[in-house]
Amino acid sequence: MNDFNVFMDELPLWSAPFGLKLLDMLRFRKHVTVLDIGCGEGFPIIEIASRFGETSRCIGLDPLAGPLKRLSFKKQVYGLPGVYAVQGAVEALPFADRSVDLVVSNNGTNNVADVHKTFMECRRIMKPGGQLVIAVNTEQTMTEFYQLFEAVLLEQGLAESMAKIKDQIRRKRLSRTELESVLHTCGFGVRQVIKDRFSMRFVDGTTLFQHYLIRNFFLDGWKSLVPPDRQEEIFARIEARLNKTAGEKGHVSLTIPYMVLDGFPVF
Repeated sequence: MNDFNVFMDELPLWSAPFGLKLLDMLRFRKHVTVLDIGCGEGFPIIEIASRFGETSRCIGLDPLAGPLKRLSFKKQVYGLPGVYAVQGAVEALPFADRSVDLVVSNNGTNNVADVHKTFMECRRIMKPGGQLVIAVNTEQTMTEFYQLFEAVLLEQGLAESMAKIKDQIRRKRLSRTELESVLHTCGFGVRQVIKDRFSMRFVDGTTLFQHYLIRNFFLDGWKSLVPPDRQEEIFARIEARLNKTAGEKGHVSLTIPYMVLDGFPVF
């Protein structure tokens, strides 16, 4: 069997729109060291290595061993000996000062424990003349769902859970102003910011909750905002409301706005 048939997630649909914009912002040079923060199973670092060529060294960093094992397999399939998988936390990067030319992150910085430490570390390892390119989904992500979520909570007398929603969003997704402020504080300037959006549509609410991405990366976080003894009831109500919307409109839709920032270290 051809090795390419062993995996079908080479370009995950969730991260593809962010990543394609990120790739468009890169300055192409030979003989560079590239670091991908939160690389997961290899996008976009595999594509960057394929485009930058054999003179460059491309490192994928992730805190989880499982995705890095997948990345290592893909690099063998693609024949990219210059790709390296490193397990670690971005808040304590295992790299020397001024050793990296390009740092990228495709929605990885949304999930770090300390965003200030993250960008301070990026600044520490970056060479003069280096480039930082990060893609993030914004605080308006999936606003259709969150508006419905808050409406159901309010109807059910769970106003305290509404405050938890806003806190969770703020911790995970900074606004453009907030993110640029953090970057400036950590020693980066910003050349350019591109904003865009895409939509994810589902046949109904039941299908939305069963989708792999939602089920594995969002649903538990949403449920954690509701008292455990009310979770089943609240999410049954939300699902019913989404199904009603689908019956009226033919589908339910989640809007994903995002931005890509092109930064540089200030020395």
